[in-house]
Amino acid sequence: MKFDKTGLESTIVQFPILDHIMHENGLVLAGQWDYERVTYDYKFEDMTNGDVYYLRVPGVAVEGMVESSYAVIKLGKPYVGKHYYPHGVEYDEEFPETILNTCYKKLEILRDQLGSALQRSMVSVGDLAQYVTPTKPSDSVAEAAAIMKKENVTIVPVCDGENLVGIVTDRAIAVGGFADNQAGMTKVEELLEKPSMTLSPDMKPEQAADLMNESRLTEAIVVDGERFVGIVSYFHLKEKMNA
Repeated sequence: MKFDKTGLESTIVQFPILDHIMHENGLVLAGQWDYERVTYDYKFEDMTNGDVYYLRVPGVAVEGMVESSYAVIKLGKPYVGKHYYPHGVEYDEEFPETILNTCYKKLEILRDQLGSALQRSMVSVGDLAQYVTPTKPSDSVAEAAAIMKKENVTIVPVCDGENLVGIVTDRAIAVGGFADNQAGMTKVEELLEKPSMTLSPDMKPEQAADLMNESRLTEAIVVDGERFVGIVSYFHLKEKMNA
């Protein structure tokens, strides 16, 4: 028996989000998948007579391959079947109201949790970027250090107008061993370096966090083309992903 109007059919969701929510609610992927299709199973028992039922939620990959962290799944109609030993699961029969109610409650929980997760997943790196006051190449290192302290960052963007030309890091300032008078006389352009990596504002937090983790960065510059957008923290990304 298939369920209509559950709010799940045609839902499109990233595989890691889907997989997490399904497992949290007792639905397992087990062997019910290939690289293009998934079926999550919720096995439960009628305690009055011992009959075993399976609530199943199918889906197909519309982007990437199943089990890839970048895969995107489109859900189909959920359905329920009764298990008959040793023949298997039958779907075309009448089901007790108590069994259907169990299914409806489980599907309602899945719908609500997926809806909330999808709202959170609409957040992009650009939404999470902290705008940090940029310096100019002609500014002093002391000015860059003051921005770091005031805005609690370890890198400061160096811009020509709105466009990023490089960065100054707290490490470069520390390694330089600048005294206050030297920092005031030394220009930012003398410590200017290219960021090892930049992020796009429309990138998903999960993807950005993976890239930052691979590069062992705690902070990264976000640019739209050449225009400076802001700075994101790896720990802030992880915090939002786990919210």
